[in-house]
Amino acid sequence: MVERSHHDTGKEDTHASQSRGDCGVDFGSGADWKYGGGLSSGRDQSGAILPLEGAVQERGHRGDQDIDSSGGKKHCGSRGERGSEGKRKTEGGAHRELDRAAVAEKKRELGLYGDLRGRHLPRDLRQKLLFWIEFWRDEGHTLQKICKILELNPRAITRWRSGETYQPHHGGGGGHNRVLTEEKERVVAHAKTNPQASCRRVAYDLEREGQSFIGKTKVAEIMKEHGLNRPKLAFGQKKEVLPPGEMLLHEPWKPNLLWGMDWTWVRVENYFMFLLIVVDWYSRKILAWGLYRQITQFEVVATITDAVAKEKIDRLPAGSLRPRIVADHGSANTAKFTRENIEVQGLDLWLSGIGRPTGNARTERAIGTLKEEEIKLQDHYSSEKEARHRIHHKIWDCNHRRPNSGNGGFAPAFIHQWGRKIPMDQRKKDRQETENKRREFWKQTMMSAKNITSQTT
Repeated sequence: MVERSHHDTGKEDTHASQSRGDCGVDFGSGADWKYGGGLSSGRDQSGAILPLEGAVQERGHRGDQDIDSSGGKKHCGSRGERGSEGKRKTEGGAHRELDRAAVAEKKRELGLYGDLRGRHLPRDLRQKLLFWIEFWRDEGHTLQKICKILELNPRAITRWRSGETYQPHHGGGGGHNRVLTEEKERVVAHAKTNPQASCRRVAYDLEREGQSFIGKTKVAEIMKEHGLNRPKLAFGQKKEVLPPGEMLLHEPWKPNLLWGMDWTWVRVENYFMFLLIVVDWYSRKILAWGLYRQITQFEVVATITDAVAKEKIDRLPAGSLRPRIVADHGSANTAKFTRENIEVQGLDLWLSGIGRPTGNARTERAIGTLKEEEIKLQDHYSSEKEARHRIHHKIWDCNHRRPNSGNGGFAPAFIHQWGRKIPMDQRKKDRQETENKRREFWKQTMMSAKNITSQTT
């Protein structure tokens, strides 16, 4: 039994109402609070701690008032906040930890796995999640802790409650930058004239000719409306992506710093020939190429020497940066004759890893383009002359007209000559001018429509 303090007289305290906290928690009289709520000092009162703690918690739940560790009282907030907090906390809910296993199990029951941040969930699934989140919040747990276990963004809960989970895309700043009818007609006309051209090719051709400045995504939408999209190519199962070697971590900042070299086979009449190319990694331009009956050290040195002569690498002043050639471990590349001739011209040979085509990825991409758009389209070439003529025409198209996504849609020869900053800045300027013209056109159209409406009324 708890021994009463000598300040307790057994009579009813007339100032009991004044000693009650603002939020309804009864702390007893000032004397009782000062001396520990009826516990006498100087004695071991371990037997009275649990009853005292239970009494304090009971009073705290009854009045929604928290008591800090120093014995004082925290701010209780407004009446509305006290009511909402009282509704959230159940019997002992503030002292109960959230069962992570139960939350994870409920997440699996709803068919959800992994991180939910940024994912679009169906409406019925969102409603079920909201129900359980509110259930756990009623038990006294915070929204941040619940969302952390669910791997969910707390801000998504607010959008789910309001129902605003989708914002319509107006495009072009409120509809004032819509593509004009004349621009759509140019896209359709060009696509019909060039049925094999993709949306990227159409957009780049119109931009180069100065007819319109429209992004490839919008061009694709216009072509789809008129049924002019090319059929999608059927690709097989994706191969396992191996991490690239050290060479891919070095991005060239100007032309003729990194060259890639590779070859592929070409069927001519009833025999095979080999197409050997040298590609600049900065501009993706094919600098030199050759069609040979076989690939040996002599063909490799001849093609590299041709690229050196065309780019005038041998005329560079002493101390200038010279290209590094990236190639695979073919016998023609690793031959002593090849390495010595490359070093004599001031170049450096770097061999990619065995079985690692990603080490020479940009050259492999150029070879893939030639095979998909020219070589594989032919069952075989009737003669060596025809093969040279058609391959020469395709390489010229790839260098001077075909848009390259690695160059932002510009042709490799253009980037090789001017770099990337000048064309990018000019494109930004032209697109801004086109946008201003569209805005002005639609502004005048809307004003004319309003004047006509006002006159009719």
